[in-house]
Amino acid sequence: MEQPIKVYPHSTEAEEAVLGGIIKEGASIFERCNAWIRDEEAFYHTKNKELWKIMAEMHREGEVIDLVTLGDRIKSSKLFSEEGLNLYYISGLPDSVVTTGNVESYARIIWEKHIKRKSIKSAYELYNTGFKESEEKVEDLLHNHAVLVNELLEISPSKKKDISSVINETIDTLKTGKNIIKFGYPQLDNIAGGMTRKELTVIGGRPGHGKTTLTINIVRSLLNQGYRVMVFNREMSNVEMIKKFMIMESSDLKYEDLRVGDIEEGRMQLIEIMADNLKEKLENLIMYDDIRTLSDAMREIQREKPDVVVDDYIQLIQVDNKKQKDRRFEIEEILTEYKWVCKKENCAGVLVSQLNREIEKRIEPRPRLADFAESGTIEQTAETALLVFYGYNFNDDKYNRYEIEVICDKARYGKVGTYVMGFNGSKCKFYHNSDDAVKDNDNNRNKTKISRDRALSNVQSDF
Repeated sequence: MEQPIKVYPHSTEAEEAVLGGIIKEGASIFERCNAWIRDEEAFYHTKNKELWKIMAEMHREGEVIDLVTLGDRIKSSKLFSEEGLNLYYISGLPDSVVTTGNVESYARIIWEKHIKRKSIKSAYELYNTGFKESEEKVEDLLHNHAVLVNELLEISPSKKKDISSVINETIDTLKTGKNIIKFGYPQLDNIAGGMTRKELTVIGGRPGHGKTTLTINIVRSLLNQGYRVMVFNREMSNVEMIKKFMIMESSDLKYEDLRVGDIEEGRMQLIEIMADNLKEKLENLIMYDDIRTLSDAMREIQREKPDVVVDDYIQLIQVDNKKQKDRRFEIEEILTEYKWVCKKENCAGVLVSQLNREIEKRIEPRPRLADFAESGTIEQTAETALLVFYGYNFNDDKYNRYEIEVICDKARYGKVGTYVMGFNGSKCKFYHNSDDAVKDNDNNRNKTKISRDRALSNVQSDF
């Protein structure tokens, strides 16, 4: 297979920004850039290299550098070319410069790319020489290469944070509480005050036990609080998720109705009106149901920069490394990448996970931390691990239909324990308690009966 052509490191944008800034403001900008660019060879493109060379000569001679003087110098030189260095090219350079305040940063980029190119050539020469030349020659090359590597290390920006800025950031979060994002449910917020930015919450449960419904309720609560939320729907479609939002907003609709499309014409008109209102309520929601790979997900998070990112669910994420065969290592990579992107973008992550099937063979049906697939990785990485258990699905004689348990089995900053919440699957809703769930269900039943009675009377009056 033909190998792709590799291009040496360079930045056309940085080169044009530096040259354009000098044309725009003259000698002061040249001096600031010249502190970094000590050799015209730092420029990758020949025409930029020659233009810098002319500017350097003009600066040494004390001549003003602007479009007029530079154009006159180019026209009188042998460097003028219709295809390369010409008046049309240099006149367009200042237009690409928004501000000259960053020219030193651009100059540093140019020099860094230059050193990288030299390092590549040095490494290649060292590789070839090691097979055939004398030991003295290799030692000289090693020394020169080491000098280049050290310069690269010095040029690269440090990630070190000044301790005073870290302390100021800490005080700011204490005063504002902006690093905590409330779930919006007392039971969940009681665990550790809410989610923490730059941390992960993992929600697990067996199919049919409400883990996705809990996640959607959390998303709805976050949107009501004004947060910007990104959701990756890997199991359900975006359309099905919107149906669940419609159910939660409606006073008498049930999920079964929308699922099978059993809707009377009069009610359809009301749904359309509700859908228009829903558009405004969900304006801070970003949804995807066609993102397969981990790298694509990371790219979208970095592009949109949400307050909270939700992924439902992680076992369906495709990891890009095709050589990776063990799913355990893939889950570890998924959690690690999510951890770092949340730290980088200052957002909170909610990851939904399936549980091992072995749970269904146990006498005790309640899930625990060890039931997570690759629980060791989750235990190390997640801030909070929540498990959803809907006992009514397990034994409808023993458990209350309108109660669901959220088990916190890991809380880095809070308390572990079991929290009972109200639940109604037909309404796709979690409640503060079972009484609220029963009350909402009774109201829904009454409104549905009234709606059907009206529809029936209208039919009878037609006859």
